[in-house]
Amino acid sequence: MKAATKSTGTLSFSASPKVFILSLIICLFAFQENIQAKKKPHWVKQRPNDPAYYLGIGMAPKTDSEFNYVQEARNKALKEMSSEIKVTVSSNSVLHQFENNFEFREEYESKVQTSVAETLEGYEVETWEDKKEYWVMTRLSKERYKRMRQMKLDKAKTLATAYYMDAQKAIAQNNAFSALTYLGKSVVAIKDHLEEDLTHRTVDGTYNVGAEIFRTIQDVFHRIELAPMKSTYYIQFSKQLEVPIKVKASFYDNQGEVRPLSNFPLKFEFTKGEGLLSSQSSTDRDGLAKVAVTRLISKRKMQEIQASFDFSHILTQEPGEEIIKVLKVFFPVKVMPTANIGLEVQKSTAYLEMSEVVFGDKSQQGPFSNTIKTELNENFFTFTNNKEEADFFVTVSSDFVSGEERKGQGYSVFLVFANFNIAIVDAKTNVEIFSDGVNSVRGMRPGNYEYALKDARIKALEAFRKQVVPRLEQVDM
Repeated sequence: MKAATKSTGTLSFSASPKVFILSLIICLFAFQENIQAKKKPHWVKQRPNDPAYYLGIGMAPKTDSEFNYVQEARNKALKEMSSEIKVTVSSNSVLHQFENNFEFREEYESKVQTSVAETLEGYEVETWEDKKEYWVMTRLSKERYKRMRQMKLDKAKTLATAYYMDAQKAIAQNNAFSALTYLGKSVVAIKDHLEEDLTHRTVDGTYNVGAEIFRTIQDVFHRIELAPMKSTYYIQFSKQLEVPIKVKASFYDNQGEVRPLSNFPLKFEFTKGEGLLSSQSSTDRDGLAKVAVTRLISKRKMQEIQASFDFSHILTQEPGEEIIKVLKVFFPVKVMPTANIGLEVQKSTAYLEMSEVVFGDKSQQGPFSNTIKTELNENFFTFTNNKEEADFFVTVSSDFVSGEERKGQGYSVFLVFANFNIAIVDAKTNVEIFSDGVNSVRGMRPGNYEYALKDARIKALEAFRKQVVPRLEQVDM
């Protein structure tokens, strides 16, 4: 007969093996947690204070995705560390050149502060974790950061200066486009350092790279002169045409002599009116650039084309949005050379017949019809009194009808309705090519019918411009 086993406070091997293993696992977990708790670094318990370092601490609760919580903690630490790095604008900063562009200055300074975290490098990283949390501490020596920042600044100034010297050589060779291209590359080289002191020392002396680039860009533009070969071109309106436009570009060299400016890219665009132009052009060896009006869309009598420097050619590679913003500040549109070319459209000749009825009586003066005649003359036709000379016959009729009088308390509101129609007939074929109009346009004013009539005329003219003119522009005349 077996003796009874005395129960004690310790684990007995006579217990079930499963119970023993389970108890052992529990003990191991408790032991591991105790070790981790003891190894918790001091920076998790309390933020260190080290004046020689920029510090950042981030914590993220553990989730199912290890990458997410590790990245979250690291980003928090970097953001906190970068917030300790104060960005100051140097008194020798090129930003002071842009006193009139406060929006750019504020946007740039804000971007520099927020982008510090993205450009940090050379920092140390420590991590600690338990079952629930993941901690990251980043640490960067202030002295090391200062050295790295200075190295980047010196490299940027050296590269920008090299491009700047290439630009000076191009200016001496009267090659304005190459000079502007090199100056654009100089701007890109210093784009991340506009708030810093860009003073650069060379064997020839000391100068501010950013300020000198900005000054030289404006100097190059001031030396360029664009002049149209003809100030005004007379064009017979047609949907299909080919009208060559020529502009001559000149450059004042270092001795003040005027030279033909070759290989200079220009863009041409309508500043008044609307039409289609052939592909953009660069100047040839004689300084001439050519573009052709291939179609007029607007039927305005007086239109205008402007030739100006094609800024898109500054960089051969597609620049990012931020680079373009910086370049546009260094290359202000207001200093770029321009030339304006007038287009006077020789419109088709038309014979006009007008009829205006007001409250049942034919108007002798026809104020509304005369306004329509002026609109048509400015945009579509040249009118003639000789029916035999006309290319088209135009009939304009309008009818203004009195409506009801609406009485209120101590006043009355009068209504007038306007009806308008225009028809165009081809004089050669006697075929109607256009007919349109507006009906029941309501004018309404207190006082009397004459006030309401004026309101009806104004609104009928607005309806003509909005509804009829766009359709009229689609007609080939």
